[in-house]
Amino acid sequence: MKIIKRLAATLVILAVYFGLAHVANSEPLTPRQVESFIASMPELTALGEKHDEGKQHGIDPTRPMGSSLKQMDKHSPAYADLARLASRHGFSSPEQWADVGDRTIQAYEFAKQSLSADEVQAGYQQGVANVKNDPKLSEKQKEAVLAGMAKGHKRNMDALQASEKDIPAVQPHLSTLNKLLE
Repeated sequence: MKIIKRLAATLVILAVYFGLAHVANSEPLTPRQVESFIASMPELTALGEKHDEGKQHGIDPTRPMGSSLKQMDKHSPAYADLARLASRHGFSSPEQWADVGDRTIQAYEFAKQSLSADEVQAGYQQGVANVKNDPKLSEKQKEAVLAGMAKGHKRNMDALQASEKDIPAVQPHLSTLNKLLE
């Protein structure tokens, strides 16, 4: 039962935060990138308050920094301030800053859960067995639930694989990130 609870918590978190397929082809995050992103967070909070336009909709929870940036007018004062923030913290552009931020958050979520790919797979298989053996579900309902689970599981496994190379740079900063992101 304990693994089912861990799986359920993990699947919810993974479904909300992840799915960064493009990360699989990138270089691992460096400790310096993670430290620079963390150092930028207090300034980002101040910028958010300064430029709050109430545009909280349409943010992709799998890429909160990058999707927020895409919504910005590149000629706006908010974008200019973000570009200065990124530059002050050693990033070449707001886009690089956002990518590092999204990857840091993704790696943080996986590192925080401390689940291996084998544990996620085992939990998924247990969930599949539970659905198949649920007498309250019709065959059609089971098929629909299993199809959704399979899509989510693939997305989660892809995200986990993409994050594995970033976790070593994020791991030493878990307590700081806990304070910033919780």
